[in-house]
Amino acid sequence: MVLFFYYKSSYISNLTYYFYLDESFILDFDPEPKAVLNPDYEKKDYHFPKKLLYAFIPPKSLRNFLKKYRHKVIGQFLSVSFSPKIYEVEIKNEKFTLCRAPLGAPAATQLLDWLIAYGVKQILAIGSAGVLTDIPENYFLIPTKAIRDEGTSFHYLPSSNFVDLKSSYLQEIENQMVEMHFKVKEVMTWSTDGFFRETPAKVAQFKKLGASTVEMECSAMAACAQFRHINFAQILFTADSLNDLNVHDDRGWGNNSHIRVMDLAANILINLTDK
Repeated sequence: MVLFFYYKSSYISNLTYYFYLDESFILDFDPEPKAVLNPDYEKKDYHFPKKLLYAFIPPKSLRNFLKKYRHKVIGQFLSVSFSPKIYEVEIKNEKFTLCRAPLGAPAATQLLDWLIAYGVKQILAIGSAGVLTDIPENYFLIPTKAIRDEGTSFHYLPSSNFVDLKSSYLQEIENQMVEMHFKVKEVMTWSTDGFFRETPAKVAQFKKLGASTVEMECSAMAACAQFRHINFAQILFTADSLNDLNVHDDRGWGNNSHIRVMDLAANILINLTDK
């Protein structure tokens, strides 16, 4: 604990104070943008198109999507367990970045922060969500508020219960959906780290708070984007159901939505105003 006395900053001072008073410090937020290890530490010569389609989909769905459009590999993120290729996709002479996203807030946010460091500025994520209310499978939803029941977001924003996703960028995405004749339904989502800890009591608690869906990344990705001053929105497609607290219903895990939601997101991105 001697290090606490030699490094003079308000954050470390508070940490020392809490340690000796046996008070909680784990959710203390350090606003310093520079870390010991930063997202661009590799100093790659990457310059990704600023519009990003960040897709929580399986490899087969990605391959099927890419078959339809001109594309090329423009980079790769390397890690011990997940090393996705980064693609440049061209549709109607408009280019955007495409990358598969890993499951869970820490991994998804690590990769997202890295993509931001190499040029991404407008993010549209797509991913599945379990429903907490009576919503059909393969239905598209727009989260406007996310409950922060994960740990990653607290490294990017001060401690609070929610992340607000409403923005002019999100509104533009909703407008694009309406123009493409998709119904826009806004929801609050519950972002959790505990896939197998969605207990009846917790599901009931978050339903009472107004959450309609549960997933594992939205609040953390939104927090990262806000910390980096980057535009972010997400389209959720409904998968399994937790509406009945006594019986979990897999349904089809939203598998029929993969290509449809990717086509929707791609067409939204190519029509977005550059910001």
